[in-house]
Amino acid sequence: MKIIAEKGKICKISISCRESSAVKRAADDLCRDLEKICGCRAVLSGEEENEECQICLGTLGVSSRITEMAEQGRLNLNGIRDGQGQIRREGFVIQQTEDCLFLVGADRRGTIYSIYDFTEAQGVSPWYYFADVPVKTKEKIAYGDGYLKSDYPSVEYRGIFLNDEEELNAWAKLHTQDDTIGPETYGRIFELILRLKGNYIWPAMHVNYFNENPENGRLADSMGIVVGTSHCDMLLRSNQNEWKPWIEKKGYTDVSYDYSIEGRNREILKEYWRESVEQNKDFEVCYTIGMRGIHDTGFVTSAIDGDSGLTEEEKTEARVKLLEKVMLDQREILKEVLGEEKGKRAMQTFIPYKEVLSLYDRGLKVPDDVTVIWANDNHGNIRRYPDKNERKRSGGHGLYYHNSYWAPPPMSYLFINSIPLAHTGNELRKAWESGIRKLWVLNVGALKPLEQDVEFFLRCGWDAGKKDSITKDTDAFVEDWINRNFSGMHGKMAAALYNIYAQTTNMRKVEHMDNHVFSQTAWNNEAGRRVLRLKEMFDGGNAIYAALPDQEKDAFFQMFLMKMHASYFTALEYYYADRSQLSYNRGNMAGADEYIRFSRKAAGYRRWMIHYYNKVMAGGKWDRILTPERFSPPPTALYPAGTPALYLGKPEMTLYMGETDLTREGTITFDFWGSHVKALELGNKGAGKISYRAAVTEGSEWLKLSGETGACNSGAYNIEEILYLEAKKSWDGENKEGILEIWDDTGGKVYRITVRGRKKGEPDAGFRGFIEGDGCISIAAGDFTAEFPAGDCCWEKIPHMGRGQGDAMMAHNPHLEPLEERRPDIAGSPRLEYSVFTVTDGPCCLEIHRALTLNSTGRIRLAAGIDDLPPVILESEIRDEWLGDWKNCVMNNGEKMRAFLPFVEKGPHVVKIFMIDNYVTFSSLVLYTGEITESDAGPEESCRIISGQRERSGKQKRRLPFYPVPDETGMDRFLLEMYGYREENVPLLPVVYAGRDFWKKDILYMENEQYEQKILGNRKYTAEKKKNPRGVFAYFGRGYFQERDGRLAIEAEYAMENSYFAWLTPDPDHGNISWTHLQAETNGGTGFAMYVKKRGMFWEEPFLAPGMHYRIRIENPGCYHIWLLLRFFDEESDSCFFALDGEVQPLQEQLSGGSLFTYSTTQVYFWSLVTDMYFEKGVHQFSVIARKSGLRIDRIYCTAGEERPPADAEWTEPERKE
Repeated sequence: MKIIAEKGKICKISISCRESSAVKRAADDLCRDLEKICGCRAVLSGEEENEECQICLGTLGVSSRITEMAEQGRLNLNGIRDGQGQIRREGFVIQQTEDCLFLVGADRRGTIYSIYDFTEAQGVSPWYYFADVPVKTKEKIAYGDGYLKSDYPSVEYRGIFLNDEEELNAWAKLHTQDDTIGPETYGRIFELILRLKGNYIWPAMHVNYFNENPENGRLADSMGIVVGTSHCDMLLRSNQNEWKPWIEKKGYTDVSYDYSIEGRNREILKEYWRESVEQNKDFEVCYTIGMRGIHDTGFVTSAIDGDSGLTEEEKTEARVKLLEKVMLDQREILKEVLGEEKGKRAMQTFIPYKEVLSLYDRGLKVPDDVTVIWANDNHGNIRRYPDKNERKRSGGHGLYYHNSYWAPPPMSYLFINSIPLAHTGNELRKAWESGIRKLWVLNVGALKPLEQDVEFFLRCGWDAGKKDSITKDTDAFVEDWINRNFSGMHGKMAAALYNIYAQTTNMRKVEHMDNHVFSQTAWNNEAGRRVLRLKEMFDGGNAIYAALPDQEKDAFFQMFLMKMHASYFTALEYYYADRSQLSYNRGNMAGADEYIRFSRKAAGYRRWMIHYYNKVMAGGKWDRILTPERFSPPPTALYPAGTPALYLGKPEMTLYMGETDLTREGTITFDFWGSHVKALELGNKGAGKISYRAAVTEGSEWLKLSGETGACNSGAYNIEEILYLEAKKSWDGENKEGILEIWDDTGGKVYRITVRGRKKGEPDAGFRGFIEGDGCISIAAGDFTAEFPAGDCCWEKIPHMGRGQGDAMMAHNPHLEPLEERRPDIAGSPRLEYSVFTVTDGPCCLEIHRALTLNSTGRIRLAAGIDDLPPVILESEIRDEWLGDWKNCVMNNGEKMRAFLPFVEKGPHVVKIFMIDNYVTFSSLVLYTGEITESDAGPEESCRIISGQRERSGKQKRRLPFYPVPDETGMDRFLLEMYGYREENVPLLPVVYAGRDFWKKDILYMENEQYEQKILGNRKYTAEKKKNPRGVFAYFGRGYFQERDGRLAIEAEYAMENSYFAWLTPDPDHGNISWTHLQAETNGGTGFAMYVKKRGMFWEEPFLAPGMHYRIRIENPGCYHIWLLLRFFDEESDSCFFALDGEVQPLQEQLSGGSLFTYSTTQVYFWSLVTDMYFEKGVHQFSVIARKSGLRIDRIYCTAGEERPPADAEWTEPERKE
């Protein structure tokens, strides 16, 4: 073994003085890295000095020594040669020979990669700065003679896009001298990209523009990073922030970013582009050509649009010709500035994005040497692939992919990324084999906390198409990634936990969560089972964290564990909010209140975690880089709706099993082939304690109960009791009867429930497969009985890509075309077979759970059949974004396709799934023989006969419990120890105001006017007050709402009193739908708000819409400014009408014009100055009328002055007088 470096000794490193600045900078990093690793003193010496050295680094054709050794065959370069013997671009070799370690690159970046690959292998993680991974130290570094490693990239350009980067900018303002994302931040990011073997960047575009500081471009080139720009920024301009300052500096006042305006306007645009090329002409850069509007707006063509002599068809053709002219002129600029030869060689890209794609499909001629970059649907699904002719382009093809996105509401995901690596890896694999091989760029938002995703993407770009790539197996990748960065060999466990995180979370992203996504009454509480699966992940991740040395914990938390905490806490928050609504609907009023408290507690845990991440972790190094509950960018999902109790009466039992009220319907039936566990939910309608006893009084030989005594206590963790009734394993399917009795000792009632056990059918001894139980057969896609490929076409298993869990099956045709073009007979196509046994005669519904693979220029089809019946073709409308039900399916990360099959006799059958279109992918199928129980995920996998035994496979074993159990004390104690900061010291969210000037500005990226609040107001609707015989209504006051000194305050929920002074009116045409109450954040967290609960309702006619009405008394007449404390979810929940004395104010008189949506105020409660109204002296009827359902209104504040409404702690109760 040859010692390369040793503690306390000098390590000499030979480098040619002719090496580029990029290589020299990396060599300086090598010295620093070696000193960190082993404490040696690394010294650079010129190779011209011909000194003995331990390391020799250099670039072929630059370093004389290395070039000479290569020519003499003393360096083994075979590993970086292509099939024609040529050295591959950016390839590198690390070789121990002739008593020296050689770090050799095919070019400057190849040499840089050899340096960083070497130091990473010795213990310096690429994430040493951006995730605080400690350097692994050792006494010495040694290599055996003959050591050899060679590698090279597959995709030529591999990089990231800093987009929606406001949090990174906030961090840079606080932590760097640049006061924005500038050279100090970029230097760190460029180094990270290179350490991850990337080479390309689209720089930040929201917060500044890259050209503003010339040092940015110089730094990128001096480090070896290629700079490009996205689909809307041409020739390295960043139009959103660069265009306006440029024209102001030039003094141009009558110019438009519109190439259709010929003459001077067009020449100014050329000047704008030309100056950017001049600024960057000496750098290795990538020029985007084409044109779109400023930022992410459409191609502006006013001269064509306004030409009345053209038909719409002719206008489209004119836009095509204009865009061709734009590209021609831009390429001429490149030749003029760079010179003819360099201008031709300059890397150029064209991105057919949004409206430009339609022009491309109309025959737009893109120069053949230009790289066409294809975009995904912004949610991880590639929209289209180049066809046969496009794959022949000399410029090749690129991919613009997303792991973060600022989307139309409510589709943004900017907090964490939960798109499974398995999904991303499969999309990238498809891109590579479809000819997208020139450039891959990933939208990474503000960079953190996407460490794992960034490294995986860049590694995929490096390894694409290589047989031994670790990225082909995401388990192996995560295991290796964890073990490389942390001690203890926890990688295997971490990989399993990651799969739970990604597959379970991505069923509905954290940012997309909403009420009632997951059912709590269907299929053994699918919502609860999801939460418990995430708890398994949470506990496992915490266990690894606890086992790590203290110096590694910060890194592990930010790289891996934080997103698991975020996912688990968000799932808890929404689960308990839904549980509150369910409890209220069941009459379980104590539970309705307590579950809101639990939901708030979970939200508090997440806020606590965010505070820890910013303020405590790593000593506050990353403060302001993770602010998902505040704008900008748009906040994550917040404030799920619960339904608080209005009144708490005497204790009285509620008893439910799913949707069934067992106090009214006293029968439970076990299907032998279905679930052998039933959950009985006991609740309390009022305040106080309910004691109960339960027993199986008949049938105990085959039935088992989880508990015999207990209590439901209001204000305690056992607010609800879950009893699990199980059919014992000894039950052999013989028809059985039993009696379950539950005694409500507090109410003096007894509930006698008949329990039946039934087995409807018995398969033959030789049957192997799945059996109908509880009205369905549910099968994971990967659990097929048999598979039948056809030639080189087949169904291929994609591990860990199933929705929720498990694997997915993908149709794969290496010829990249629909099978019908080669094999018209569907019955002869590749198929999967699933053996099933039905116990019910009748028609069936087959439901396929499809992953959202897209093909905008093709079709999405598969065929399904049963036995020898002709297969039914299932075709999705969702070929591309915004087609069919794409939006909802993206939110749910999957589509359900259904085929209704003819009459099927009970007995054995074979369900067959046939391949038609390439890449169509599904994760499960369900055969419903009875009524479909709608839910998000569908039933758990059915009972399966395996190995001739009538038993459940491991996947079907029912695990108890199905219901999360709150553990507030334990969680508080655990998080206090981990976060090291008390939850009560975490700052409250600020009070946000949108005043009169709010609507006068360009508000897309504008920060909100907001003020921190130290405390909330006093608790108002407490459990004790709800025991009043009149419930909360006793605290509404009585009489007119009284104006005093030009101010009038109203609590929106007072309309529920339905008195002369305040009342509700319903919509008679839609089932008397009305405003109803939910919890609010005011009154110390006990307040109420009002909303029309049913989503998607819209009223054009206010007199038919639900209304809230208040009689007000005005002493001081005048113009009053109407403020609402409100919250909306998206553009479909952001509007209401106002009326005074029955006269509705026109929407256009509202300051916003009638729609309140902005990205900066979505999800949060904020005070909005909505309109002005003139109040005459006297009594009036003031009305707030629904226009879009889902809008929440907490408080109303009318003032003749210019003051803002008070925050919660300063709020005074509305004055009311009769």
